[in-house]
Amino acid sequence: MSITGTARHGGVTVEVAPGGALRGLELTAEALRGGGSALAGTILRAVREAAAQANERARNAVTAELGPLDDAELTGLGLGREQDLAERAEETTPETWRA
Repeated sequence: MSITGTARHGGVTVEVAPGGALRGLELTAEALRGGGSALAGTILRAVREAAAQANERARNAVTAELGPLDDAELTGLGLGREQDLAERAEETTPETWRA
């Protein structure tokens, strides 16, 4: 099983693994028009959102396999949670992965 998260913002599409490791990056001409600083901010925002999605999916997969783990244990595994993003990411998690 491969768990990833994706996000699209302003012509930037990213795919990341749990923990935020970048696996793919696509930029459109639209993304390049705003300049370097704007592009960097857009990439970072997309990576943060995609990482939250990937982490939430991985948290659900791990707890489904190992049983309930507390937040400290999951964070120790590199599956931290940003509450505001995790709630949105939870909506993308397949029902079969939910604990």
